[in-house]
Amino acid sequence: MNHLVLARKWRPKRFTDLVGQEHSVTILKNIIHSKRLHHAYLLTGTRGVGKTTIARIIAKALNCLNLTNTEPCGTCSNCTQIDLSRFVDVIEIDAASNTGVDNVRELIDDAKYAPSSGQYKIYIIDEVHMLSKSAFNAMLKTLEEPPAHAIFILATTDLQKVPITILSRCLQLKLRNLLATEIVSHLTNVLIAEDISFEKEALELLATAANGSMRDGLSLLDQAIAFSNKSVTTSSVKTMLGITDDEVIFAILDALSQSDGQKLTAIAASIYEKGISFETVLDSLRQQLCNISVIQLTTNLNPALTKYAKTISVTDIHLYFEIANLGLEQLSRQNNKYPVFIMTLLRMLAFHIGNDSQKQMTMQSSNFIPATIPLIIDQPNNACDTSFEWFSLITKLKLELGYIYPILENSQLISHNENKFAIMVDERYKNILNPDTISKLTNIFDNYFKAKTNVDITFAERINNTLKEKIQKEKDQKQKSAEEAIYSDPNLTKIVFLLT
Repeated sequence: MNHLVLARKWRPKRFTDLVGQEHSVTILKNIIHSKRLHHAYLLTGTRGVGKTTIARIIAKALNCLNLTNTEPCGTCSNCTQIDLSRFVDVIEIDAASNTGVDNVRELIDDAKYAPSSGQYKIYIIDEVHMLSKSAFNAMLKTLEEPPAHAIFILATTDLQKVPITILSRCLQLKLRNLLATEIVSHLTNVLIAEDISFEKEALELLATAANGSMRDGLSLLDQAIAFSNKSVTTSSVKTMLGITDDEVIFAILDALSQSDGQKLTAIAASIYEKGISFETVLDSLRQQLCNISVIQLTTNLNPALTKYAKTISVTDIHLYFEIANLGLEQLSRQNNKYPVFIMTLLRMLAFHIGNDSQKQMTMQSSNFIPATIPLIIDQPNNACDTSFEWFSLITKLKLELGYIYPILENSQLISHNENKFAIMVDERYKNILNPDTISKLTNIFDNYFKAKTNVDITFAERINNTLKEKIQKEKDQKQKSAEEAIYSDPNLTKIVFLLT
């Protein structure tokens, strides 16, 4: 069998081939160029980000016969032998398999002897945190004052387990997780070179699943090629990874925003019947909740999620996120996963915070404009039936009002004649409604009505029929309807029967 998996076939051979580790590469190239070599290096980072690869490139650069601009040539006998793991002066040790003090003593004894073919003897110790305490202690003196021809390169995925005495003797290089865009770019180059057709969205899914690891990305790509018969398509990758369609997640979000328990249980039953992974659904839901929160608290926009950013409060989004996290944790410990899954969704519905409009953050973007709500402006001076139109107005101007909106939630329109507004506000906001705030409110009305307006503010201890009360009543009604729908649903009755 001559086939090599992509992770090995496309392993970088030079510094310029490395993806996403520019900071560490710059340090190493400057060290090699200035010949200010350190005797011990410690490469840290998660799996598949290039620790062992960088160690081998360092070994080639220090022993290359035709070094050019700090880059190994890759063609001389030393480089070729190192690539084939046959170079006698580059010793790779798996600390997970050689954990004892005797293994380290053998290494120390070998380090005393001069290199046979190259200029330096390179000792690459992978997963160094797996060494025993005695083995670490045996290394200390040699690692601090090694022979001039010996260089140690240590690699670990768990820096916390490496003793501080070892850390202090090494030059540390922290390798970062790769961005999804970097993984997509590399996978694209690999597929073009391999002459395999692909869809970009499919590579984006693979890059996301790789979670910062290039090796994981290439391994998943190998699997996708085999699964789809040499054509990497979005549909085949979704099937392979068990990724749910966005429509399922949007349907769950719709049910949550509408407090529709019957719809939520029907969606859960459909997911169960189709055999879709519950973990995948909750993980996708969690990701979309994160995206919605970003929309609510920043200027970022996503047309598919904007409506949920408006209809679900900030605190409910965060609550749903934590419930999804708890559900994922519980799913990992259960064999019968369906009750845990559906109860996780129902928990979101049953325990949502409800009226949180005062804490609802607004998006600072002029592109995000709610639908126009008409305002009746010809009310008499002593009008007492203007609350509905007043609520409509301040709801329409919610984004522009910003921090003034919660104040107007606790207000009542006393009169409105032409462009003059008489507003009664809760006296708790007396200090906030200073001349600057009133001026800002007036400017907002000016822009809305395209005319000069006048705002007169009075304060009262108790105000009835406010927008806040109206919203609370609507929330309570929705909550009551949702609870009635849940407990009248035959599917829920079956679940309760199964759980008991």
